[in-house]
Order: sequence, then structure tokens, then C-alpha cells
Amino acid sequence: MLSDEFLNQIFQNNQEKIDRKISYEYHKRLKLIKEQKNEERENIKQGIIAELYYKEGFKDGIDFIIKHMKKL
Repeated sequence: MLSDEFLNQIFQNNQEKIDRKISYEYHKRLKLIKEQKNEERENIKQGIIAELYYKEGFKDGIDFIIKHMKKL
């Protein structure tokens, strides 16, 4: 039979490995979440910029039409 000390040693060694794996996986997923949030922020920012360019282009187009209508 295996002694209690030996079994405890095996358990502690395995527990340390499990703890390291859990810690590694936790930090890996945490980093992934941060990257996704940064990507999401960037997408929102790009959407706002695109909308502002669209609105500005629309205003410029309206101004162009009004100027040319006045010339007629």
C-alpha cells in the first residue's frame, strides 16, 4: 500500500500543476477579454468617425447644390 505521506506528496504536486494551469488559463482569458474590449472600442470609434464624415459630406453636398441653384 502507498503511505499517506506519499499520497499527500502526489496530491500536492498535482495541485500545484493544476493551480499553475488555472492561473495561466485565467490570465490568458483575461488578456483576450481586454483585447476584445479594445477592438470593440476601436470599432465604435471608427463607426463614429465614419458617421461624422458622412454627415460632413452630406452638408458639403447640400451647400454645393444651394450654391449652384443660386447661380441659375
